This record gives sequence, C-alpha cells and structure tokens, in this order.
Amino acid sequence: MHLKDSTKMLHTQFRANEDTKHLGVEEFLKALRQYCIPFTSKETLWNEFQAIRQTLNGRTLPIQDIANKIKQYQMQLPRISN
Repeated sequence: MHLKDSTKMLHTQFRANEDTKHLGVEEFLKALRQYCIPFTSKETLWNEFQAIRQTLNGRTLPIQDIANKIKQYQMQLPRISN
C-alpha cells in the first residue's frame, strides 16, 4: 500500500498503537474514513438526529415521530393570510 502525507502518518500511528497494531487493512480503512469524513457530514448528522428521543404524554418517542405530530397539528390549524 502506497501512502503519503497525513494518511501515512495515520497508518504509522495505527501500527504503533498497541490496541490497533494487530488489525488488518479493513480496520485501517474504517479508521481512515472516520479521520477523513468531517463530523458535520450529512450521514453523521442524520444518525445523531435519529438518536434524539422526546417524551410526549409519558411515552418516549423518536424525534421524527414528534416532528410528524407537529406537522399534523400544523395542517389542522387554519391558514393565515394577509
């Protein structure tokens, strides 16, 4: 595998670390992906959004269900115009 710059440095650290030095290429590529993809990527933000829970009437629901209920309530309100 030919690596350079920060990828080479990450691989060197990966191999020097006692916890990861026995792992293979697949695990290194997973670590590289976490290093390269910013924490604000859409997939990361979506997963964080899906993990949010909200309590409604004593039940804990995913935030998406709460958002859907709010949208339903919004559709029931009369439309306001100029």
